[in-house]
Formats: sequence, C-alpha cells, structure tokens
Amino acid sequence: MFLFKKKILSLFFIVLINTFVAQVNSLVFESAKTGLNAKDVKILNRAKIKFEQDQFLEALPIFDSLVKDYPKQPYLNYLIGICYSYDADNSLKAITCISQLKNEAANVDGYNYNLAYAFEKNDSIDAAIENYKVALKIEEAKIIKQPLLLRDINFRMNRCEKINENKFKKNNVQIKNLGKPINSMASEYGPLIPSDESFMIFTYRGPKSKGGKQTVKGDAISNTEDIELFYEDIFISKKANDTSWAEPTPIENLNTNLHDAAVSINFDGTQLFIYKNTGGGNGDLYLSKLIGNKWSNPIYQVGINTNAWEGSACFIPNQNKIIFASERKDGEGKRDLYEAERLKDNTWGNIKNLGPAINTKYDEDAPFITADGKTLFFSSNNSNSIGGYDIFRSDLKNGKWQRPYNLGKPINTNNEDKFYTVRGDGKKAYYSSFKAGGKGQQDIYIVEPGMPGKPISLLQVDGLVMIDGKPTQAEIEINSILKNRKFKTTINSNNVTGNFLANLPVDDEYEIVIKAKQFPQQVIELNTVGIDSFMVINVYADFTSPDYDKKISELSASIDEKNKKLFDKFDKKTFAGNYGNTKVEGLFYKVQIGAYKLYENFNYNNVLGMPKIIRQTDNDYITRFSMGNYETFNEAQVLLEKVQQNNLKDAFIYTMYNGEKKFLHQLLEEKIVK
Repeated sequence: MFLFKKKILSLFFIVLINTFVAQVNSLVFESAKTGLNAKDVKILNRAKIKFEQDQFLEALPIFDSLVKDYPKQPYLNYLIGICYSYDADNSLKAITCISQLKNEAANVDGYNYNLAYAFEKNDSIDAAIENYKVALKIEEAKIIKQPLLLRDINFRMNRCEKINENKFKKNNVQIKNLGKPINSMASEYGPLIPSDESFMIFTYRGPKSKGGKQTVKGDAISNTEDIELFYEDIFISKKANDTSWAEPTPIENLNTNLHDAAVSINFDGTQLFIYKNTGGGNGDLYLSKLIGNKWSNPIYQVGINTNAWEGSACFIPNQNKIIFASERKDGEGKRDLYEAERLKDNTWGNIKNLGPAINTKYDEDAPFITADGKTLFFSSNNSNSIGGYDIFRSDLKNGKWQRPYNLGKPINTNNEDKFYTVRGDGKKAYYSSFKAGGKGQQDIYIVEPGMPGKPISLLQVDGLVMIDGKPTQAEIEINSILKNRKFKTTINSNNVTGNFLANLPVDDEYEIVIKAKQFPQQVIELNTVGIDSFMVINVYADFTSPDYDKKISELSASIDEKNKKLFDKFDKKTFAGNYGNTKVEGLFYKVQIGAYKLYENFNYNNVLGMPKIIRQTDNDYITRFSMGNYETFNEAQVLLEKVQQNNLKDAFIYTMYNGEKKFLHQLLEEKIVK
C-alpha cells in the first residue's frame, strides 16, 4: 500500500519541495533496518520522521551517515536516492542510488515512480517517460486503484512529453545568482523592488529568523510527528551601487515568531503587502506603509481575506486595484488569481476571478505586473510547466489578459521557480529558484534582460521636495492635461528624504502639482508624446521662506558666467587631441547644464531621455544642475553636444578630482593630466 506523505509544510507560505512527493512502500524502512545495530536503527527512525514529513533535504545528511557505514545496503541507498532527487546539486546521485534496488523492483511499490522522478530531475526525459509508463501499468493492474496517484502519474508523464516538445525553445537571457550578501546557506526568496531598484525586500528563512528553530507539534489524528523548522522573516537591503547590495537586515517591527513574508511592493516602494500565518493553516494578507524611514505595523486587509488561504498579491500600477492569490472555493482550481479594488484604506471589494484565460485546474500564484501595467507574470504548476511551479507571462491587449505562455528555459527549471519581479525599465528581473550551485536551499537570481523583446515605454519621475534647502513631505498630484486622457494620481513625498517616485505612461502631457504646507503650489509640466522607450527624469520642487529668499537675492550667479566664458575660450580641440581619452585615477568629467537663483525656472522637458540630473545647492545658495560622471573628456564632450542641441546653451564641462572641483585649464596648470 502506498503511503502519501503528509503535507506538513503546505500550511506555510513556501513549500520547500516539489508539489508532488515521493512514493514508498511501508516495508521499505523495515527492510532498511537489515544489518543495522540498535543505535543505527534509532538514527534511521530519525531519518524516517524527516522523510515522511517531506523534509528530504534535512533527511539527507542522516541517511548519508548510515550509508557511509552500510554502503551496500540497497534499501538505505534507495531512500537516500529519493532524497537526492530533491537536491539540485546532487540529483545525479539519485539515479545511481535508486537503481541499486532494481533487483527488488517488482517487490517495491513506487520503485518506477521514484526512478522516473529522478530521471526527470536530471533532464533524462525519455527515461522518465518510460518509467512513468511502467508505474502507470502497475497501478492500473491493481484491484484497488488509487485515483489520485493515477492522476499524478499521468500528469507527470504528460508534462515530460511537453518538455520534449519544447526542449529547443529557450530565452536569450543571462541568469546569475545574486550572491552575497543577499543569498546565504539559508533560504532567500520573494524578491521585491520599487521600480528604481533603490532597495530590495525579501523573505528569509534560516538561523537568523526571529525565534530561531521552533517546534511545530504533530497531530495524532493525521499521524504526524513533531517537526522543527525556522519560520519566515522579512529582510531589507539597500542598493550600495550599480552592482552591489548592502548587508540585509530584518525589518524588526514586521517580524514575529510566526510566519511573516513579504509578497508585494508598489512601484514607488511605499506600500508593502505581507503574508502572515497565525499557525492555524490559513494565511492572510496585511499591509504596511513606509512612513519616513520606518514601516508601519501591518494591518489586516478586509475583503480580500477569507477562511481560505490568501498568500500573495501585486499592485496594478496607477490604479486602486491589486491581483492576489486565493484558495477560496469558487476558483478554477485550488489556488487562483483574483482582482480586487480598494474601496477605502485597508478595505477591498469588487473581487473577480481572472477566469480561465489565466487560471487553470492547477495552482496559480505569485503575480507581478510591470511598471507600465501591460504585462502580468505569475507562477503555476499547470500541465505546461516543466517542473513544479514555472513562471508564465500574459500581455494586456484591449483591456484583457491574453493566454499566458511559459517563459521556458533557462528561466524555468525542473524545480520551483517563483516570484518574478521586473525593474521599472524592464532591463533586469529578479526571481527565486532552486538551482545547482546555489548558496542555500532557495536563492534569488538576476535575469538580464528581465523583459525579452520589446522594451517598456515609460517615463520614471524621480522627485525631490525641499523647504529652505531641507527635505520635506508634500502632496504631489499628477494629472493628464490631454483632453482624451483620464490619468490622475496623488502621492506624497517622504517626510524624511523628501523623495517621491512616479511612473507616467507615454504619449501624454502631464502637470505635476506640488503642495507643501503654507507655500503656493508649484507646477511642473512634462511631455511624454513620442517617447518609445524607458526614460528617467529627476525633478525638483523647492519652497522658500522670505528669510531664505533674502539670502538668495543678495547673491548672483556671476561665477558660473565667468567659468562658462573661460570654457568657451579654452582650446578644447587641442585638449581633446592630447588628452581626450586619457584616464587619471580620481578624475571625473561632468557637464553643468545650469545655475539658478530661482530653480523653478528650470525646464525639465529639455532633458528628457538624458542621464540622471544631479542637483546641488552650494554655500552661495546657487542651485547647480549637472549630468554625467565620465572618466574621459571625449565622453563628456558627446553629452555636452547633445545638451546644447536641447537649448541648454549655458552648459559647460568641469571636473572633480579627488573630490575637489576643477576646470579644464586647472588640469593643465596643475599637471593633473600629462
């Protein structure tokens, strides 16, 4: 008789193994005791508990200690082989170990099933299909049949046939492990980033989890033993530079001794959906908001939570709507994706199933929508997956989600692949997977490009609001000013940093109305008509008190006029010929595009599609705008010519040498370039 493994971990947010589990005859463990002394029988019983709770990776080292002492015991090798099937780094050993019991195959229920799964995990698909067929024939010949098992074998066999059909279809992407300090020997998954990728929030499960390893009591009714495990926590890491991340830290007030997992963040990184499990088997969604530099205590979300499991969600950009996953009874399958509308704070309604275009009789989970709102990624273990959960894509056309397709290899593997998250520009994506060579059980990976094919078309507005030179909170209202458009949204700048972030659809004209305290509102107009790619623009809103205005009025920008004249007279052609490609350690070339006493006079439409604007108000109270950070003069000269073509006639090149501002003539006078 087959023993179906108890789904101990299924009440948690992440199941650490494949959707389907191993099949073993109850006599296998008895046979594995042959030749063992009393002490080793106790060790085997410990391994048996882990094995029957689907904790194959934790059972592995226990079995390994026994196999070392009893290398020719075929039943021990068979059991450790099944465990190796779930180990991405050692799955090849599974075939060798399981095959040691081939002479007893006729007497071991589930032998061909488990061997087939080992072949499947090693991409030996034809051998997997052959063994699934044998397993199916054996089961169909039994007097007492098990419908669930028969359906499982057919599902696996059909999936293997689909894998063979699509084995030559691959994405032209590069995938690499995110590495330290994000990934560790523990599990890291569910990466979340705002569209500017300034930080990453993810779910961690390991020794650093709050409360450490804890005991979950077994259930006498379902014959399950106590189990020890780490619970999920929420961690954050700031982007240190373009290629590296700071050491992650837990977000303490979001974490408890139970399961706390990060499931979705909105595009500007100010709202975070959290999954919490109270231990009763059903999970719920909560919402936390970034206030200053702290996350608020999570609040239960009314309307989307039910007595069933709700465990993942994503924001629909620039709409008061989300897509979330639920196991409520009215779905196409066990776990479906639904849409919900925010009725008021922490209350949702108008819930509707996304329907058979997206949902199947299997499980759909982990939705994510790109910053332009036009592409939906999610994970599913449906009949088109190549192993467990795979990542699927659906595009929005005429207001409807189209039939999804599997992203294929190398993004998807024969293990679990979930939580696909794309940066605002589509050039990079993150997701979590079990892969050979990983740092731990589950790791976070980078995919480049994150959106193969046509790029995302969008204008990302990185804003800063200040009062008398200090960051402040303000209300930012963004409206379309074209008569045939209805775009309207309201956001707030951060009360600690003064920053705000907005993603604006292309082919429109906008007014950004910024309101801060008692000051008259400021309006910035932006035009995205004709933009066919992803662009970033930095905008600034400065509010000044009468005292601050007085200080500014006493100053002038004459020093910048003088430097511009010096630059115009400088023999740039000779300099470029002699030093245009010369690199000097600590020397960087920049382009100043303007200096203003009244910074609101700056026209942002002149710099659309250009490099990031760097703004600095110096001790003379003059606000200077610059671009670029190049190692050579010739690179800066290319940018200067482009800037001047956009009516920024006062632009000129200056340099920073070891943190000190220098002009071109000073590089020669001080022999910085030789």
